[in-house]
Amino acid sequence: MEAIAEQKSIYLQAYEAHSAQVEESEWLRRLHRNGIERFEAQGFPGRTVEAWRKTDLGLVLREHFPPSSGPGSVASNLVEKVGALGQAHRFVFVDGWFDADLSDPGDLPNGLTVVPLSVCEERIPAIMRETLGAYADTATHPFAALNTAFFRDAVMVRVARGVALAQPIVVVHVLTSEADRHAVYPRTLIVAEEASQFSLVEHFVGAEEVFTLNCPVAEIVVQQGANIDYYKVQEEGGGSAHLGVVHAEVARDATAHIHSFACGGKLARTDIYANLIGPGADATLNGLYLTSGRQYCDHHTWVNHKAEHGTTRQLFKGVLQGRSEAVFDGLVKVFEQAQKIDAQQQNRNLLLGKLALAHSNPRLEIHADDVKCSHGSTVGQLDDEALFYLNTRGISLDEAQCMLTLAFANELLKPIRLDALCQYERRLLLQRLPGAEMAGEMS
Repeated sequence: MEAIAEQKSIYLQAYEAHSAQVEESEWLRRLHRNGIERFEAQGFPGRTVEAWRKTDLGLVLREHFPPSSGPGSVASNLVEKVGALGQAHRFVFVDGWFDADLSDPGDLPNGLTVVPLSVCEERIPAIMRETLGAYADTATHPFAALNTAFFRDAVMVRVARGVALAQPIVVVHVLTSEADRHAVYPRTLIVAEEASQFSLVEHFVGAEEVFTLNCPVAEIVVQQGANIDYYKVQEEGGGSAHLGVVHAEVARDATAHIHSFACGGKLARTDIYANLIGPGADATLNGLYLTSGRQYCDHHTWVNHKAEHGTTRQLFKGVLQGRSEAVFDGLVKVFEQAQKIDAQQQNRNLLLGKLALAHSNPRLEIHADDVKCSHGSTVGQLDDEALFYLNTRGISLDEAQCMLTLAFANELLKPIRLDALCQYERRLLLQRLPGAEMAGEMS
């Protein structure tokens, strides 16, 4: 307990030192102050906290990560990744700070507003000031609280009523070598107004050698009848710790598709909250995670059905190699007033390494009596008979394993509505598998 108390006091000191040096709007100062107060009230979670029981935070607790003081220089290999997802309204943040030179927003159509906080703090629309920080759970999530206390830049996206965007919005978060042993706090706010429709990708990349604490928070507000596809691609360097939060509020007859792809970092965890607050709200939560070596990857989901006639679908799949470890923990809670709910939750893990370990804990908490809910999980290896069949057709063992693994993952790649993103994730998967070159041609 002494070590945890010391960590808390260090973060408080860092907050106070920074607050004394910068000038900012009163509404923003109040938001930062609320974040540090919430963090101080709870501290870092220990193994006795149920939601964090299987997450080893020793990597984070052993040292203090001062906030990144500014953007570093972006290496050429990371510059290539910035444009990897093709044509888009692209906004780039380096070590948590907006980079106008690397960004390529193009001609923003009428009805699309994208506001980097560092550029437009005094001109932020009132709806964004009122919404930023209104949903992420800082009272019980320590890393959401830390982000709220320390974020210095942010991207705020607003799509007006009835607007359907032809091109996706892509927000790229780059970690440079200068962020080594520092903390970065990316912040994203997305407001989809009534009957709007668009796709947004958050892409996290980083230098391979850096040891950075990355704590992103994304708040997504989906108003009545709106339809949003939100994709999170997490592929930082192998030394980083990524502890992120995605929170979605889904209103009446609105639809939110949330897709998480995780393959980077030494320690990676994404907590996804989906509150279905209006009748007929619909949410899909999908995740594909790839681990190798001694990587640790964790997805926790909380789906709250608070209104009737809601529908949710969850499917998370993991491909585990080496001595890696993965966790899926998902709770679907149906409130008493939320009748006629249809909720399904599945987690499936494919172990390619004999020492890989997968933990799966799908859960239901139902307080209504007219619902259709189900959950399930599987952990297993590739089918020996299928491997033997392919071997008898002249396909090597590596190629056969790769083909079957790709077929396993394809269920989550096919629903991606952005072709460039689908192909990019597919390449990341194939890069990790022996025999990928031939198997990719055959599939």
